[in-house]
Amino acid sequence: MKLLSGRCSRKNKKPRLTVFHKLLLIMVLAALLLFAKGAYMQGKAYLAQQLLTFAWARHQQDGELYKAWPWADSAPLAQLTINDQEPLIVLSGATGSNLAFAPAWMVSSAPFNQGGNTVLVGHNDTHFKQLEDLPAASYITVKSYPQLQMSYQVIAAKVVNEKDLSVLEDSGFETITLITCYPFDADIINSDLRFVVIAKRVLQKGTGV
Repeated sequence: MKLLSGRCSRKNKKPRLTVFHKLLLIMVLAALLLFAKGAYMQGKAYLAQQLLTFAWARHQQDGELYKAWPWADSAPLAQLTINDQEPLIVLSGATGSNLAFAPAWMVSSAPFNQGGNTVLVGHNDTHFKQLEDLPAASYITVKSYPQLQMSYQVIAAKVVNEKDLSVLEDSGFETITLITCYPFDADIINSDLRFVVIAKRVLQKGTGV
């Protein structure tokens, strides 16, 4: 008796992918592409912050504005620290090109240390991702030239529609408002929701500012 029949001993036959396996393969490739895109954005944001930090250090020395790279649209304006996390450099002008590299100051809002509502905008998958788990009453610190440090305490966090401009208004006391897209960690393009953190300026002990 033969161990293998003639039918079983035929040359290897190329397996055919079923519809299920094809769909599974497409899903895996799509996941890999999304992961690669996310890693690229994270790496780009990190590298940009390092270059911006060098330019910021030069600005602190003499008050001159230095671009982090020759073709940059803006120079570092301030340094932002949220709840003792890694400091972030802030650019002037909330344009698309600036937001790709750093959080940015909305020029139509109040300048730092001049009263009113100072508004900063950032992407929710890079620089302002930390807002998602920001504890209540957290502290936000802003440094600007010349060696001025301002402290704020979070008093509110909420989700609003992008058409709700009330978050940009002057509330009567000095505040800083951080705005990013909502929801976090979602593949939603052009969401009309915004996550808003509002912090009120507080005096630093022994400084009077």
